[in-house]
Amino acid sequence: MLGMTTSNAPVVMVFLLANAAFVYYLVSVLPTLREYAPGMVATIGWSIFTLGVFQVGMHITGSAAPTGKFNTGAFALSAALPVNIAWCTMEQPAFVVPAVALAGYVRAGGAFHPGVVFLGMFMTHYFQRAYIYPWLSRGRPYPIHAWFFAMLFCISNGTMQSNELLYGPQQPISVLYSPRFLLGACVFVFGMAANIQADHILRNLRKPGETAYKIPTGGLFDYVSGAHFVGEVIEWSGYAIAAASFAPLIFAAFNWMGIGTRAVATHTWNLEKFGAEYPAGRKRLIPLVW
Repeated sequence: MLGMTTSNAPVVMVFLLANAAFVYYLVSVLPTLREYAPGMVATIGWSIFTLGVFQVGMHITGSAAPTGKFNTGAFALSAALPVNIAWCTMEQPAFVVPAVALAGYVRAGGAFHPGVVFLGMFMTHYFQRAYIYPWLSRGRPYPIHAWFFAMLFCISNGTMQSNELLYGPQQPISVLYSPRFLLGACVFVFGMAANIQADHILRNLRKPGETAYKIPTGGLFDYVSGAHFVGEVIEWSGYAIAAASFAPLIFAAFNWMGIGTRAVATHTWNLEKFGAEYPAGRKRLIPLVW
């Protein structure tokens, strides 16, 4: 898969150990979480929120998550995984953890309630992100340290979402017919569609053999520089509106801070790269506003 050589042996070792630890977690730890653990949910949630604040701080000081064209500076690392393998394996815990938790919940006779639907929304995104998107995309190898922390994030976030939505305070079935849920679901679907469309535009931006950066057009790219990022921020905002509980709200807030600052950094990079060629009306994060 990766080719065991002297240069990439440490990468292979980290990859194998991290995935072995994930399998152990699925088999030995996750099955014990069969009741609501508010302390664990709060700890993970506020840790994720703090990570978002940290990423805002990195942005303010001129840094960004060290992936893609931003893999420069003090946090850069050349040791990396093939991009498709990296995306699949780091994102899949956010689907697999809820899937295993949901299977255990059903086997134990858990009743249907809106939390199951909310968790299904979460899983839908990560199924696409882990099992479809990676095998369509092309890009630079993914730095191993960024991969490791992204995988850890997805395990933690998947655990938080699953535990609260399946076992936490349950909302009445009537919520699924409420204006709040319907609005949130529509925003979620729009954001996911915009995100997928933006990825498609980026994949087809350059012809085979071309390496020069080009200005993307179409979809949300006509309104914001990082349409793929903004689409995901919109998506998780809809998820938070629909679910209206701690874990989805925390995750949406993280996206505004973490992915949001990446969208802003992309806008700044594009302005510097393309100068006067760049469309003047495009915004950083909020279409038509900012």
